[in-house]
Amino acid sequence: MEASTVIERHRPRESALQRLGRHAGDLAAALGRMAVLAAILTPVLLISFLTVDLPLRAFDGFAGGAVELRPSNWLSRGGFVMALAPLIVILFARKYGGEEASRAVTAAWGIAALAVFAELSYLAPALEAGDMPPARFSVVFVASAMASQYVAVNIYDISRGGGRWWRAPLLAALGGYVVHALIYFPGVFFGAGAPWLNWMIADIAVMGVITAGFLPVYALLRRPLRPKGGYGGR
Repeated sequence: MEASTVIERHRPRESALQRLGRHAGDLAAALGRMAVLAAILTPVLLISFLTVDLPLRAFDGFAGGAVELRPSNWLSRGGFVMALAPLIVILFARKYGGEEASRAVTAAWGIAALAVFAELSYLAPALEAGDMPPARFSVVFVASAMASQYVAVNIYDISRGGGRWWRAPLLAALGGYVVHALIYFPGVFFGAGAPWLNWMIADIAVMGVITAGFLPVYALLRRPLRPKGGYGGR
């Protein structure tokens, strides 16, 4: 019986310089993606800051004759624009995964903060005491918005890849909005004598309407935003 000869072919060993170049290329690509995603999200944050004191009356019809429940009592144009951010980061997470989406959120908030501080420094000599929202409102608004975006990313990443196609975006959007409401309304209105609990419930209902409108958009973008390998989802 003749012994068969097995010839193994080995890949050329990668040198340290080649490995460094490969890792540098991967890092540059990741930073480029993060910059693009942050460039999409940052204008949303800035527009929200600039219009946060303008009441939004488009949803007042849902309250009927209950004046105290009209969304314009608590929902501003800036707040509505900020409500789009969790939906945007869900789309980020679908394409690039939760880790890259979270990094993009962090980068966008950092850029927005620098832009706001620069603008305030420029306008400071002309600003009066009533031109800026109270510090409590600003802190709670930013904290609730950031939390909603990070929660939406993580819920989406956990729930994607199984079940109906709409399950992950639905749970992620609603989860982000509920977390926002639980932080924002007690933080801003507690002790002010306002019916903030009713407002919080009504706000979650309005965000539910926005989520229902987002699902058809998500369905249309599923194919163009097909996940990269390893991220799951359908």
